[in-house]
Amino acid sequence: MRVRPRWISIFAPVVLLLYSGALFAASTVEPADRLDQPWWAERHEAVLKQIKEQPVDLILMGDSINHGWEGAGKEVFDKYYKNRNTVNMGFSGDRTEHVLWRLDHGEVDGIQPKVVSLMIGTNNCSANTAEEIGEGIIAVVKKLREKLPQTKVLLLAIFPREEKPGETRDKLAKASEIASAVADGDMVHYLDIGSVFLSEDGTLTKEVMPDALHPNAHGYALWAAAVEQKLAELLGEPVPPEGFRVLFNGKDLRGWKGLVGDPRSRAKMSEKVLAKRQEKADALMHEHWKVEDGVIVFDGKGENLCTERDYGDFEFIVDWKIQEKADSGIYLRGSPQVQIWDAGLNPEGSGGLWNNQNNPNKPDKCADKPLGEWNRFHIIMVGEKVTVYLNDELVVNNVTLENYWERDKPIYPTGSIELQNHGDKLWFKNIFVKEL
Repeated sequence: MRVRPRWISIFAPVVLLLYSGALFAASTVEPADRLDQPWWAERHEAVLKQIKEQPVDLILMGDSINHGWEGAGKEVFDKYYKNRNTVNMGFSGDRTEHVLWRLDHGEVDGIQPKVVSLMIGTNNCSANTAEEIGEGIIAVVKKLREKLPQTKVLLLAIFPREEKPGETRDKLAKASEIASAVADGDMVHYLDIGSVFLSEDGTLTKEVMPDALHPNAHGYALWAAAVEQKLAELLGEPVPPEGFRVLFNGKDLRGWKGLVGDPRSRAKMSEKVLAKRQEKADALMHEHWKVEDGVIVFDGKGENLCTERDYGDFEFIVDWKIQEKADSGIYLRGSPQVQIWDAGLNPEGSGGLWNNQNNPNKPDKCADKPLGEWNRFHIIMVGEKVTVYLNDELVVNNVTLENYWERDKPIYPTGSIELQNHGDKLWFKNIFVKEL
């Protein structure tokens, strides 16, 4: 009878344990489901239904941190992503292997989004090494490229977690660095925005992530602002200056609506009446405001074009162009107006708060470019005060905008931004806003 060497008996369980550990580590690249959790299965089915029922240009993919766009990040989501045909594919608790399973089971089938914004891996931290997490992320990116060859991927570094720097953050940073190797600067772009969440000494404060993992509303606002320029670039939209977001995507009029009355009359309408009037106004808008070669073009008929959202304190950038004798303007909080007109006929030039009666209504200088050339407004509104730069020249400096509609009252605290017309053909592009 052959005697088994004693060292085999002693070390076999250890070898088996190590081997099992290796198999477990490999789970980062092996698709796995969570169908035993009813909410997860229901969310997966909801995503499959959603992609069949709506256009999809942008996917936010990942774990609870993306899932949170529907919770703490809802208001920020509506500002930045509601009008971008966005589908949220964040699933709380997901690891790389779960995203791989979802990609293999229909979540991107039959669609051709422009961009997938991916951030995944933090939930792998307790069970896997940095190398394993990095390989898992790379596997997800490769699966996306396989399934969606025309779609660009914005790969975000895993966000910092825990209040202070330490081993966990170091591991996730290393995993992100490993995963970044998959970026080619063409179809896959890598972006590390982790520093926007941290104070100077590296602390992750409760004012940004109360549990040192999930952003609150302020954290989501930091996130959205930090990726906006790159996201706009990848979506093929005009790229905003730093800190601004896109109001006109260069392709259609999502985010804009037709004009219904004025602030006074709208305030008196019932919700039902306003909705009916808005429907008619939107139909009229689409007849006369068109998008041609990345430019909003007004044909000289119809009413003002209005932002869907209301704004309080903000900075607003718009490029505009007019023809001879044209008259236009920018309404702020639904009220007239920062003037636009033919400087040949009005030598004081554009930019003044023309409807003011008790405060200055003319610009300090004429900074208009010749007719047919593009001009740029940079308008800053804080409280009742308005500052206007025209073609980088300061033309209005901290002047009170009066309430045209109700002269005995101050300007409204919020309202839409409007592109105004007086029956002339107009052109607008590169429209951005930053809320203050």
